[in-house]
Amino acid sequence: MRIVLAEDEALLREGLVMLLEHAGHDVVASVATATELVHVVKRGDPAVPPDIVITDVRMPPGRTDDGLRAAIELRRDRPHLPILLLSQYLGNEYLQRLLDSAEDDPRSGGVGYLLKDRVAHVHEFMQALQTVASGGVVVDRKVISALMRRREDRLERLTPREREVLQHVSAGETNHGIAEALHLSDGAVVKHIGAIFDKLGLSQREGNRRVLAVLAFLEHP
Repeated sequence: MRIVLAEDEALLREGLVMLLEHAGHDVVASVATATELVHVVKRGDPAVPPDIVITDVRMPPGRTDDGLRAAIELRRDRPHLPILLLSQYLGNEYLQRLLDSAEDDPRSGGVGYLLKDRVAHVHEFMQALQTVASGGVVVDRKVISALMRRREDRLERLTPREREVLQHVSAGETNHGIAEALHLSDGAVVKHIGAIFDKLGLSQREGNRRVLAVLAFLEHP
């Protein structure tokens, strides 16, 4: 894969470059600021765009959420661009904002949010990278716990059929695929998913509701 990497800590940045290149990937740019990240992606050759961007959340110049804001800016112009966020902080609001930036856009690429200590688990990290690059969603287990703690009891409200539908949603199946697997009509699946959203308290304004419903299911088996 062609990868753009943004990380202000020099040792971690160089370590990630070595790790990724050793795995056979091409790190086409490695930068230390959010400003540079936006520049290298926007000024790159449109004929050979990066397959994924990996970026820290808190970066120069502001050292707050600059990396996240850069990622959201890039997604506005390139909604198909997969983004993997790295952070030292649980900060589930960062994940929420990235999901919000892709809400209801069928062209949206994959997104991921991992804590930096997950990089030490090389196999997990590489799997996450591949999943996001392929259009999937990856969220660090600790972030899932923080995000879904307030919804644990709401899962108990789901009927057995709704839990069955949610299990298929968590496997990444489309509504039509779920309908075929459960011998339901497409309309019935849509109604079940709507009921799931309502019972989990996922409003229209709450980012990517399908992803959040999956996170709830994974956190509370």
